[in-house]
Amino acid sequence: MASVVMRRFRTSVAPMVDVTDPCFLRLLRLISPFGNHQLWTEMIHANAFSRGRIHMDPPKLAMHLPLRELQDFASGIVAQIGAANPDDAHAAVCELTKLGVQHVNLNCGCPSRNVQMGAFGAVLMKSPALVSDIVNAMQEAARNTRCHISVKCRIGVDEDETPEFLRRFVSAVASRHTQSSENPISFVLHARRAWLKGLSPKQNRTMPVLNHARVHEMVREFPNTAFIINGGIDTTDAVIEHLAQADGVMIGRKVREDPWFLSQLDQHVYGVSRDNIPSAADVLKEYVRFADDTHRQYDTKYSILGRPLFALFRGRKGRAMRTHLGLSITKAKNPCNSTANSTYSVPFSVLVQDALHCAEQEFQSQTCLVKPNELHNPSWSEQQQDAQIC
Repeated sequence: MASVVMRRFRTSVAPMVDVTDPCFLRLLRLISPFGNHQLWTEMIHANAFSRGRIHMDPPKLAMHLPLRELQDFASGIVAQIGAANPDDAHAAVCELTKLGVQHVNLNCGCPSRNVQMGAFGAVLMKSPALVSDIVNAMQEAARNTRCHISVKCRIGVDEDETPEFLRRFVSAVASRHTQSSENPISFVLHARRAWLKGLSPKQNRTMPVLNHARVHEMVREFPNTAFIINGGIDTTDAVIEHLAQADGVMIGRKVREDPWFLSQLDQHVYGVSRDNIPSAADVLKEYVRFADDTHRQYDTKYSILGRPLFALFRGRKGRAMRTHLGLSITKAKNPCNSTANSTYSVPFSVLVQDALHCAEQEFQSQTCLVKPNELHNPSWSEQQQDAQIC
């Protein structure tokens, strides 16, 4: 039984460390401005709120939560937390709801060693009663806010990938929280088991055998609980196929490698006309405007602002653009004959335009993806700061 917020979104972008930061989520919103896809943050440790007081530090908070998107797309943003106990989880949800977050997810699927040492992530699947207590605390914190609570987990842990193992986990966590038909919890099932020893997090995303059928089995066995399927889904046909058997589909590495995949889903799943898909030039123009504002307001590092763009450009010219953008960022971080503070006076948009100009010069092509302005001036003047990408 999907909640209101779950029924609205059929596709979502998975939480990915060092990928789905606020800058990348902003880029995705520009590529797909139609509100079709749910966007998940990187995992935030719950004690960052209960002990670190991250909500009292705007620059640090802006590195983890897409504050810009919460202003006009709050229902489409999911904040994922890692928590080892109910108290930390309760505190995190309290603060997140105050910030306008309408969906908080508990990570029960990350197999990394550091996460295991913190007693959260995939290791929690071995303690379903504790997970139930944590989820109960999250639900209590969200009681008067109608914030949706969900759990993301694997289909098994280590040697145990039996349907009974997953069934016990889902039953223990869901049964306590399905009494209210208004907003019951939901699950995101990554269709691979998690190996807590012997495999790295990267290997855990690819080496365990996919078992989508197990997720479909849970959908049938728990008809009053919403399930999103995740893992190895990387074509529009596969998305459509799984949507016929689950409440939603989550895509991870495919979007990381090709953010424009969202525009394909917009057309083939949601019926958006190709004429309405934003152009690369428009996406880039709006992104660098956002990046300039973010840099000015929070002193966000150029490397963080530039990282999403490395996935935006493709092909030989795209590689040239990425190379020159990296060089421009390095140049801005280490300016010659300048004071330390001058580093922060260079608008990010100027670095992007300079990179585009250099890439265009390298190829001398008349079919450049985005045409740069003529601003190849090392002084980085105020006039350049106001220049538009066209």
